[in-house]
Amino acid sequence: INKNELRKTENKIVSILKEVHHDSGLDVQKSDELIAYYKTKDSIINLIQANKLTYDDYKNESRYELRYAIMNAFHMKIHANGYTNIIENVDNVPKKLKAVIEPLNEIYIYNKYEIDKFDTRVDLITDRVMDGLAKNKEWYYRLDQPQLEDEMIDFFLNDPYYKNDVDLYQNASWTNLAYHVTVFRENAINAYKQINLLIESDEPLPDFIPHNLVHLTKAQLNEYVGTYKVVKFDGYDGPLPELNYKIQIQDNNLIGVMNGDLDDIDYFYFETKDKIFGQTDIYLKGEFVRDSLSEITSLFVMQNGMGAHLSKLETN
Repeated sequence: INKNELRKTENKIVSILKEVHHDSGLDVQKSDELIAYYKTKDSIINLIQANKLTYDDYKNESRYELRYAIMNAFHMKIHANGYTNIIENVDNVPKKLKAVIEPLNEIYIYNKYEIDKFDTRVDLITDRVMDGLAKNKEWYYRLDQPQLEDEMIDFFLNDPYYKNDVDLYQNASWTNLAYHVTVFRENAINAYKQINLLIESDEPLPDFIPHNLVHLTKAQLNEYVGTYKVVKFDGYDGPLPELNYKIQIQDNNLIGVMNGDLDDIDYFYFETKDKIFGQTDIYLKGEFVRDSLSEITSLFVMQNGMGAHLSKLETN
């Protein structure tokens, strides 16, 4: 094949990769929305399952989300056009661009399969719940009135089977769908960055792709390194176990390791000089605190809405 043909082929593959790049960007943003949606749902469902909701909660017309807890859903369909194009042209992918094929297979074959499966499952559950109520409760069509009738509230609070449906919904939506979307999101972010390099894009990474917003020198990074001891959890006054959190440098980024557990490492990017956030965990944020001499003395970490205060141990 002559050079001209090769260049043409390469340009074609690059333009398909740009499509995949664009698609994965859209899907990452949709993932963020889906995870946030089901996280909120999960808090409501935990209240239902723990019998924490009362007659007044359901009667309160501003708490619309309670009655529809398992009747609505957030759906996600992954854009797979670009991937399909790449696979149809896989024999023409030049060697230097081949590296991205394997990660894309992982996303569009395995991750997508699990997401589609549980997305459909959630759909099935919400439909079944609504159809069941429509068939068995004459009041179903009045559910969207501002105030619920006593009979409806009695159903939500006391029906012996309602909690089973809530459990099935939670299992499909949060335990499975949101989990698989989280895995997909992480893989899609990595693929996005990898394609960025391969197509030699000079565009800055968009906000929805986590990355360092400030770049620190090795000397600056070293200021954060050390062992931090948990001294307080917000909203908890009981005795604290011995919890030591080690901040270390890996690949020019900070990582956090709790009590030496290498299976559960937190990976951070910098938002500003003393503010960090999780590379893949949307709900992980941290902030370092300095004294008047600008030495770091402590760290505040928020994870899943839980705040932890850590004090930096003296190092000799």
